[in-house]
Amino acid sequence: MTSLTGVITEILKARDFVASERDGYLVGTKGENEVVFCLISQEDDKSIKAFLDQFKDFKGRKVIATLKGLPDSSAEALDAGVFVWDREAIEREIGRTRIEKIVGERDHGLVDELLADDYPKMVSPEELEKVQTAEVGERIVKPTININDVREISRQTVGGFRYRLELVPYYVYNYSCELYVEDRKLGSESGQLSVNALTKKVEKWNDKVEIVYSLEQSYRRLEPMLDAEEAKGLVKDEVVRMYSYEREIIKDSGQVTVVEKKRVSPRAEDVNLEGQGIFYSPIWCVEGIHGVMIVNAGTGKIISEDYYRL
Repeated sequence: MTSLTGVITEILKARDFVASERDGYLVGTKGENEVVFCLISQEDDKSIKAFLDQFKDFKGRKVIATLKGLPDSSAEALDAGVFVWDREAIEREIGRTRIEKIVGERDHGLVDELLADDYPKMVSPEELEKVQTAEVGERIVKPTININDVREISRQTVGGFRYRLELVPYYVYNYSCELYVEDRKLGSESGQLSVNALTKKVEKWNDKVEIVYSLEQSYRRLEPMLDAEEAKGLVKDEVVRMYSYEREIIKDSGQVTVVEKKRVSPRAEDVNLEGQGIFYSPIWCVEGIHGVMIVNAGTGKIISEDYYRL
């Protein structure tokens, strides 16, 4: 029967780590990178506390690999530098590792997340003005809540223990259009809309948000599921929908008053769009003992909660 130590060792070796034992704990080493593991087969609050105390000054990555989940008290005590691999994640990772051996191609896995260190510190707009190249980085809505805020938000609800920051891509457009009643111009409208490049949902875009070009917190950038032309078509359709309505037109000939209902609408072919490119909205994804939660990091609002029903 394969032990938990054996499973984690196999996962480490798949990423060219050397596994060894140090003070009773499993340690993986690859060049200057070090990862120390606390392996928990049963709920064991004392062992977790001892691990965190012993390695509080450890410069590498710290991982708690557990087959039974974390007690509430332990989950609340974890800081941002501690990763948690639960049973589902370990099973998925060992399966991915063995498939890699068969197909000969590497996919992104848990160990790759531990090695991720290519996220620069936040850059101010003033500093960016000094940079001549246009390709500085993603345009990201500045988060208003950090990982500590998310921990507090999720603590009393889903009992969060794993936190992942994801960047959701949005195509943003300025629009303007003329409104018509039949062939007569009635007025004009303008504004700004965005398209969620994952869900294809068209939403109003808040142009008052602060934009940054990199984050201190590591994140996963999600790729668009549609192109700019498709997004443009969705925005045009939404502009027509937003400003189409019935209006009563009163005609008075002196002897009789006639009230007619006429349709006010922009013409889709005349809707003017000015593409602003892609912006990224930060989303906190929280996995917890009692369920999952998604929080908009730009506004601090909870988007959804899903509690486990046991």
